[in-house]
Amino acid sequence: MEAGQKIKEVNIVSSNKQEQMATDDAVVLMFLSLVEEDGMEIGVTLNINGLVVSGTLIGARAYYDGIIESYKELNDRTMSKILTKKFSDLKDGYLKQKQEQEDKDNKGNSATFIHLKEAKYLGANHQSISNKSTWWRGRISSIDGFSFDALG
Repeated sequence: MEAGQKIKEVNIVSSNKQEQMATDDAVVLMFLSLVEEDGMEIGVTLNINGLVVSGTLIGARAYYDGIIESYKELNDRTMSKILTKKFSDLKDGYLKQKQEQEDKDNKGNSATFIHLKEAKYLGANHQSISNKSTWWRGRISSIDGFSFDALG
């Protein structure tokens, strides 16, 4: 096998991996577009490998902004600064990657993750497992089912 052929195979595997992480569900894509492009927030309940997660669907930018703000409020000032800086860097990288993707192929539906604020994990009786809500991020490809209303 020549080196050029090996590189080509790696690129194919990488491309297929990216495709497997995204979704082609038109309903999910429509709602992701609404939260990403229009800044809407939508109540949602997700079934993921038997787990039920419920919260408010938000865009990636809102997710990063929320995480950054929540870490600014930590009592440990050193940890607060470190985590705020790290998540700010991640947000900047995300925005740069998103812009490059849009410039490259003019598709707005290349999302691979879904983001929730005020997320709660729900038990079998739809009661919250914890009293605390949190920021949540998961792979779109892991969603087994969903409804557009928040429980709990």
